[in-house]
Amino acid sequence: MATVLFSQYRHSDLDDLVQKLNNDYYNVLKGLCVNVSNLSGRVLADGAHSSTNLYVSLATKLTEQIDELIGLRQDVILPYIKDLSVKKVEGHDCRNCSGGCHVEHNAYLFNLKDSHKRIKEILFRLQTVALPLYSDMDYPASYKTLRNEMMIMDTVLTELFYLEEANLIPRVLEAQKAIHA
Repeated sequence: MATVLFSQYRHSDLDDLVQKLNNDYYNVLKGLCVNVSNLSGRVLADGAHSSTNLYVSLATKLTEQIDELIGLRQDVILPYIKDLSVKKVEGHDCRNCSGGCHVEHNAYLFNLKDSHKRIKEILFRLQTVALPLYSDMDYPASYKTLRNEMMIMDTVLTELFYLEEANLIPRVLEAQKAIHA
C-alpha cells in the first residue's frame, strides 16, 4: 500500500525528492507548528483544566522541536543534499579532496536519524498524556481542535519518517558512495 501511495517519491531523482519533501512535508509541518502554537495559547486563554496543562505543555515543546528540526533540514541538510547531488553528477571523488569531508557526510545523516528518534519520543509521551475525549468531562473546543491538529501532525510526521527512511536516506547513502564519501 505504501508503495502505491508514495510512488511519486520513490521514482524521483534525489533533487526532485528533496524538493517534493520540502513542499509536501517540511512546509506543511511548519504551518502545523504555527497552528498548534496558536491553539495552545487559545487553550490556556480559555482557562484550561489542570488535566490539559501537561498535554498543552508537551504539544508546545513538540512544535518547538519540530520547527527547529525542520529548520535544520531546510537550512542545512537540504543544501547539503543538493551539493551532494551536484558532486555526484560532476563525478567528484572525496578520496582526492583535501577537506577530509568523510566526517561531514556522516554527520548529516546522523542528525537526520537522531531527529527522528527525538520526535518519536515526544509523540509517544504526547499520546501517553492525551486525555480521552469521550470521558464525562466537557473539554473546551480549543482543546479538541488542538488534539485534532496534533493527530494531523502525527500522521504527517509518520509519513515523513517513512519517506525519509525508505527513500531519502538510501539515496543520500548511494550518492555518498558514488563520490566515495
